[in-house]
Amino acid sequence: MYHPSPVVAEYVRAEHVRTLYRHTTPILVANGCNAAIVIAAFWSYVAHALLLGWGALMLLLMVARGLQGAGYERAQVAGADSAAWGLRFAIASGASGALWGAAGALFFPAGSPLAQLLISFVVGGMCAAAAGTLAVHVPAFLGFVVPALGALFARTALAGSLHVALAALIAVYGGALWFIARNNRRALTKAFVLRFENAELLKTLSHAQSRLEEANHTLEQRVAERTDALQKQTEALRDARRMEAIGRLAGGVAHDFNNLLTVILANVHDLASSRELDEDAREALQDTTQAANRAAELVRQLLTVSRRHPAAPETLDLNQVLSGMERLLQRALGEHLSLSIALRQEPLLVHIDPIQLEQVILNLVTNARDAMPGGGTVRITTELVDTSSEGLDDQDPAGYAVLSVHDSGVGMDHETRERIFEPFFTTKEVGKGAGLGLATAYGIVEQSGGRIDVISELGQGSCFRVSLPLAPPLAGVVTESGVPPRRVSGLRPAAMPRKEATILLVEDESTVRTITERMLASTGHRVLAAGDAAEALALSARFSEPIDLLVTDVVMPGMDGPALAERLRQERPGLRTLFISGYAREHVIPSGSDGSYAFLAKPFTREVLVTQVTKLLAGAPLSPSRQVARP
Repeated sequence: MYHPSPVVAEYVRAEHVRTLYRHTTPILVANGCNAAIVIAAFWSYVAHALLLGWGALMLLLMVARGLQGAGYERAQVAGADSAAWGLRFAIASGASGALWGAAGALFFPAGSPLAQLLISFVVGGMCAAAAGTLAVHVPAFLGFVVPALGALFARTALAGSLHVALAALIAVYGGALWFIARNNRRALTKAFVLRFENAELLKTLSHAQSRLEEANHTLEQRVAERTDALQKQTEALRDARRMEAIGRLAGGVAHDFNNLLTVILANVHDLASSRELDEDAREALQDTTQAANRAAELVRQLLTVSRRHPAAPETLDLNQVLSGMERLLQRALGEHLSLSIALRQEPLLVHIDPIQLEQVILNLVTNARDAMPGGGTVRITTELVDTSSEGLDDQDPAGYAVLSVHDSGVGMDHETRERIFEPFFTTKEVGKGAGLGLATAYGIVEQSGGRIDVISELGQGSCFRVSLPLAPPLAGVVTESGVPPRRVSGLRPAAMPRKEATILLVEDESTVRTITERMLASTGHRVLAAGDAAEALALSARFSEPIDLLVTDVVMPGMDGPALAERLRQERPGLRTLFISGYAREHVIPSGSDGSYAFLAKPFTREVLVTQVTKLLAGAPLSPSRQVARP
């Protein structure tokens, strides 16, 4: 047998009582009409006082039931309170049944079969109506039918032998009414159960739909976020591939172009030292030198943008670098702009090439200056961003030193912001910028493990934020003020170089080899020149005397410079090496704290080459040289 859930059963019981009270008005109308008919029909058969007394009681009961129904409506009964109101209705139904049973017993004249039939018909009709209106609540139905039919049954059975059969019919009639009422109640109960279960199902479906819509909305948001992230990753990949292409192009250009510039600058330097040149010729040579230096700087910037330029990172204090550059930055801004620097009190140690860091700062300040043609203030701040409590990977830095450069200039729109770090992209007039300043800064910061962001709106100025990973403190090295030094240096006092040394020169470009050999020989050194690694190894094998220094190109066909240096060091322990290259690409250049290695970027002049060679021969550790020749 099916049993509804407790919640549904509670709803059904409440609906049973609600249905009872909905029938209050038709019940009262039927009682009033039938009572009036009975009083009128039996006026001639029954004492008037009895009829009027019965009618008065019926009227009072009807008024009481009407007030009861009104009270139920006002109370807006629901839930467990329905049981009490159902009991009240059953009591009222019992009182009404008792009055009709009294009518059946008292208004049953012995000498008038027609009157007997009439009272039986009225009481039976009221009971039949109860089987429909009161069936939903068993106490209310039985409370009415039992006293009404019971009194009529007893009065009929006592009337005589002929009336026994009529009493039996009343008993059968009462049983039939109970059967009908029970079926009606079952049908109504099932309908109510189905109704409330459907309501619960609809409610559940509604909640499920709401949850589904919410989940769908969340899914749409996640899809949108993933799509946006994928788009950004795609753009980043496209940018990375573009930078890779630029890097490969720059590398290919740099290697050959710097070889050519080395030859040009060396020959121009030799020509300029001649005393036979007139003033016009000297100015022409000076212009040639300046153009060559500009070409070398352009190649260097391209390599920096593509993050392929060799760097010499050092641990330094960002605040000290800015303090040392304050006068330079103010001069770069000019008289119509002011400079404001607010530095964090504590040192901000970062690991980066100091010259490249200064270039980043100068490029950003210059960009801010160009964005404020009408004057204003460039504001530079430093701060510490702590990431140690954010659950990052062990390889992530514990924090970042953040350098911010603010300007109150013209600002940028979205399209400009998207392209601001692209090489050769510029909003300046033709001839006032090559579009490599911000791209160079971006490449330096990325190569140093940091990031650079820009916040800008049209007419609201711009803010460039450079975030560099914090370097660990310098153990045991402090200044007099207790602040770590700007740079770490382990230079030993240089010994006096030997005036003459044997140098093995390896360079695959014949013109560069000739020029370099001439530069070295001019200082009194003995030079053994080779065109590649194989020739150099053969030359070293044939040369029985000591070789003091190896000067070798990095990128060569066959064995490259670093591999050659390692091979010769095995044969000649302690051999010092000066690497020269216009572009080292992915070649790993050895470095050592013992001063046995150094790097010299092409193009270079005689003075720069001789200085590096002298320091190497003297035994002093060196930093990679990035000097550019000057006229």
